[in-house]
Amino acid sequence: MMRRVSRRVLSEPLVHFAALGLLFFALHAALGPRRGDALAVDGARAQATGAELARRLGRDPTPAEVAAALRVELDEERLYREALALGLDRDDPIVRRRLIQKLRFVHEDLGEPGEPDDAALLAVRDADPARYTAPARHALTHVFAARERHPDPEAAARALQQRLLAGAEPSGLGDLCVHGQRFGERNTAAYAGIFGEAFAAALSDMTVGTWSLAPSSLGWHVVRVDSSRPAALPDLAALRPRLRADWEAERRDASSEAALAELRARYPVTLRDVPPALAAALAEQGP
Repeated sequence: MMRRVSRRVLSEPLVHFAALGLLFFALHAALGPRRGDALAVDGARAQATGAELARRLGRDPTPAEVAAALRVELDEERLYREALALGLDRDDPIVRRRLIQKLRFVHEDLGEPGEPDDAALLAVRDADPARYTAPARHALTHVFAARERHPDPEAAARALQQRLLAGAEPSGLGDLCVHGQRFGERNTAAYAGIFGEAFAAALSDMTVGTWSLAPSSLGWHVVRVDSSRPAALPDLAALRPRLRADWEAERRDASSEAALAELRARYPVTLRDVPPALAAALAEQGP
C-alpha cells in the first residue's frame, strides 16, 4: 500500500513543482532537517511572519491572518522535509545547479566585512592600470568621398585633400555623410562602430590640425583631428565607485576560493584510467 502511495506521490507533477521550489533554498540535503523533527513556532518567527504580512497588506494583519500565513509556512516546511525524505533532490540537474549556486553565494559572504580605504582602492587600480585607463579621445572634421558615387573613392578623396590643404573650407565639399561632418570628442571604439576598424586605426597616426586620409566601410575620408586627448589613468575620485565594486568582487572571489580549497581537501579526487597528460594537468590544479 505504502509503495503504491509513494509511487503515486513521486509521479505527481504538482508535488515535483512544490518540492523543487522549496529545495532551491537548501544548501544540501544532508544539512536539512530530519523527517521526524518537530516544527517550531516561537515569538520571533510569529513576529517576522506578521511583519512580512503587514508589508504586503499595507496594514497590520489580524491574528487569524498571521495564523493562516504561518500555516502556509509550516505546510511548505512539511513538503520540503518529505521531498528530501523521498529523495526528490537526487539526480535532478536543476536542483543540483541551484544548490551549487546557493552554496557559492554562501561562500562569497564568508569573508570578513569591512570598508576599503583609499590605499586599498588604489592598490586595485594600480594592479591592473590598463583596465581603468580612459582611452584616447578625438574630435574631428571629415570630408567624405562615397564608395557608390566614385569609381575610385580614394582618388576622389586625394583630390579633396589637395583642395583642403590649399585652404578650402570643408563645408560644402565632398559627399553628404549620414553621420554628419563634425564629431565631438569620441574614443576610437566609437569611431570604429561608425566607420569601421580601418578608419579608427588611422586616427592614431594623425596630427592635430592636419588633413589626412582614412578609409572606411563607406568610402574614403579626408580627416582633420581638431583636438585630441591622450589615454589617461583617472584619479581615485573619478574611479571610486568602480574600484569599490571591483574590491568587493575580489573579496568575494577570495572567500569563495578559500572555501573551495577546504572542500578540495575534504573531498579528494581519485584518478583511475586517466591519460597521463590529463592526470598531470589535474594534479597541477590541485584536487
